[in-house]
Amino acid sequence: MNYSVDADNVGRGSNRLILGFFFLTGLTGLAYELVWIRLLILAFGSTQFAVTTVLVVFMAGLALGSLIFGRVIDRIHAPLKLYAVIEILLGVYCILSPGVFGLVRDFYVSTAGAAGAGHVRAGFEPVQFALTFAALIVPTTLMGGTLPVLVKYLASSSGRVGFHTALPYAVNTIGAVTGALLTGFFSLYLLGVKSTVYAAGVVDIIIGILVFAIFGRVMVSHAREEDILYGADHGAERVSLIEADSSVGRGALGVIVLATFALSGFCSLAYEVLWTRVFSLVLGSSIYAFTIMLATFLGGIGAGSIFFAPFIDRCRRPLLWFAALEAVIGATALLTIFFYRELPSVFFSVREATGSNFWLFNFVQFLLCAAIMIIPTLAMGAIFPLVGRIYSRSLATLGRHIGDIYFFNTAGSIAGSFVAGFILIPHIGVQKGVVMVAALNLVVAAVLLGSSRAAPSLKVLLTAGLAVFFTVSALAVPPWEKTVMTIGPYVNPVERGGGGEVRLAGLWDRLLYYKEGVNAVITVRAGGPAGRTISYQANGKMEAQAVGGRPTEAWALLGHLPMLLHRGEPGEALLVGLGSGITLGAMEHYPLKEIDVVEIEPAVVEAARFFRASNNDAIDDPRVRLHITDGRSFLFAASKKYDVIVSAVSDPWITGVSNLFTYEYFTELRNKLRDDDGVVSLWFQNYRITPEELKVGLNTFARVFPYVNVWFHYTDALDFIVTGSTKPHALDMDGLARKFSDPAIARGLGAIDVRGPFDLLDLFLIGNRDLRDYIGDAPLNTDERPVLEFVLPKHMYLDPSLGVRTVEEILKGVTRVVPPVVFDEKDSEEFYMALGRTFNRSSFRLRQALAVFEKVLEINPDNREAMGYVEKLRRELSGGAGGG
Repeated sequence: MNYSVDADNVGRGSNRLILGFFFLTGLTGLAYELVWIRLLILAFGSTQFAVTTVLVVFMAGLALGSLIFGRVIDRIHAPLKLYAVIEILLGVYCILSPGVFGLVRDFYVSTAGAAGAGHVRAGFEPVQFALTFAALIVPTTLMGGTLPVLVKYLASSSGRVGFHTALPYAVNTIGAVTGALLTGFFSLYLLGVKSTVYAAGVVDIIIGILVFAIFGRVMVSHAREEDILYGADHGAERVSLIEADSSVGRGALGVIVLATFALSGFCSLAYEVLWTRVFSLVLGSSIYAFTIMLATFLGGIGAGSIFFAPFIDRCRRPLLWFAALEAVIGATALLTIFFYRELPSVFFSVREATGSNFWLFNFVQFLLCAAIMIIPTLAMGAIFPLVGRIYSRSLATLGRHIGDIYFFNTAGSIAGSFVAGFILIPHIGVQKGVVMVAALNLVVAAVLLGSSRAAPSLKVLLTAGLAVFFTVSALAVPPWEKTVMTIGPYVNPVERGGGGEVRLAGLWDRLLYYKEGVNAVITVRAGGPAGRTISYQANGKMEAQAVGGRPTEAWALLGHLPMLLHRGEPGEALLVGLGSGITLGAMEHYPLKEIDVVEIEPAVVEAARFFRASNNDAIDDPRVRLHITDGRSFLFAASKKYDVIVSAVSDPWITGVSNLFTYEYFTELRNKLRDDDGVVSLWFQNYRITPEELKVGLNTFARVFPYVNVWFHYTDALDFIVTGSTKPHALDMDGLARKFSDPAIARGLGAIDVRGPFDLLDLFLIGNRDLRDYIGDAPLNTDERPVLEFVLPKHMYLDPSLGVRTVEEILKGVTRVVPPVVFDEKDSEEFYMALGRTFNRSSFRLRQALAVFEKVLEINPDNREAMGYVEKLRRELSGGAGGG
């Protein structure tokens, strides 16, 4: 059968234009994916199960779309019209999607709340799946239909199925790479989350309209069937490639091709999950690190498809090529394991050389990812169009065949991501997981080899070679270096040993606990003199430590402060983030009736048990109700309110954790706080942050809570404790005296050198009014504009002394030097004298000490001790001493 086309609109020029449009829709498609994942995570939480649920439904929609539209396109004669309709409908839905996801979130919160706070958990939730399916199935089905439609259109003009499967697949994938980079590095921060998806939706609508306007009259009929089987313009002999290359029947070969391609998809996504975990230990968990990993993976696939495109239609033995590419993937994935141990060292060298140049640093990180991924992903990219060439038999059924292979490959991908994340990593570890997936690649290669028409002796020889290679390589693979791989070179102080190896600074030489959890790799180390210091790390990042049973001051203070500031007798408390358990242990010194503790990673619970001496066996306290889930989703679903809420989570630059530092999250904290005397306590970093970003974080919290104060422990100026409430909260001196008389409370506070009420007052940094003057009109950190998540990673290697200077600058600007405290007026002179003596102990508080002693002289001008202090301090400060 001859084919006919509109001569004015078909040709290289028009094809290039269509491919240009397909590049742009690949870009917008990746933007949709990243934004939708972010929006649904805000609804369901950032547990790995919630994230995987979103990804599974997303990929399922793509698979379904390819299956449906692959069949539809074989029945109509205007592929581009269908493509235009798809893009317009997709764009319209995407513009509406933030509202749809808002409804999804409201419904989920209402159902979870009806079931009780304990209903929210970290495991698979059918309600989450159903709501995600309802929200995503329409747009993802539309997205999945575009590839078979365009392959049908492009192949109809030449009969070159392989080439015209490879080209749009590659162009769309490279568009996705561009979309990942633009979205991850720029648009989410500059435009905002919802604005990004609005812009992408407008682009799709415009593309659909342009396709209608330019190509609306193109009508393509079928090319000759024989042209489809070998390529019309390459002079190949007229015999089916399936028949020429297979030792089995055509029907049986189709089943084999689909099954092996599904397994190939399984392996590809399993590698992506496994490699992401490896690189998160080395590059970190910032938005930029994840963007680089994703872009590298997709970029290799797109490049592989482009490089292989000119040769696909000339392959005389495509099954052998398929087998060879699978073998290359498995072999190179296996061999790159030998490089894993060197990644921290290489990264440390990169960080030393380029850390101050953000863009150069990220480019070199891309090269580091490419060193592991590039060869396997190039081969992955070549396989899809090759399978399209093998499996397609007729132009009349080309759409269906492309849809079929896309469906089975995507179905395999869904299984691969699930198995890697929830079975391989938690049960056998990342490295053994890579070995097992590589073995599956080699098995697939052997099956394809056995199905080909290669000589039996050659099949036996090659299969034996694959088996020998795998056995030798698997036996030679070095052990997974737990100690080296979890040093966190992207964030921790790292040094080179005498032999050139990298290690944590400070003699962290003994690994007490190691667990590759579902959400993170959790470790506990011992170090320091006699190994008396233990530390807890998540994905290598140091989170807390204790020396000889002494708790980390800031994490302990975080638990003590809200209990001391509460003017009544708090009964119920919520702690978001267990960590080392030090904060929980501090809270347990007080007569609480019940403490809800929310922790996203189960392995953290076991890690906290190593801190028994410093957290007082916090986890085993009968008042504790432990919830393994995402803190934000738990909070949204919780129906009860609390007297005290403590948010003890890690740094706001970490993707996933960043959601717990936004205006919306703080608003939910306020909503779950009892209005009378309720107090919220928040940990906030004062390291690797400039005053501008610090003001953003503090202003976001202060916009939600009318009364806010900032505290810090004088032994560490790099951790802030921020307290907030709906009514003024102050320390009552009589109440403090009673609490310090409690042996348990006194013991807990004494462990961090707070031995009396005035030691506690010495930890006050800045009060409500001064704080609001300090932060001014700083921007807010919101779900829509997550400023901290995008800006803070750029400051990862700032001079740590900046945090100390920030404290000094804040203290210089403080006009109300007295902490929020209530005391009997008749004791005012005695109170201010004691406070002045306390401030006078610290060089950075001399200005405040002077102000307090001057206050004493206002009360009693004859106080000779105060006079002496005032004269002494004025001399010291006028001479430049006491700078803060």
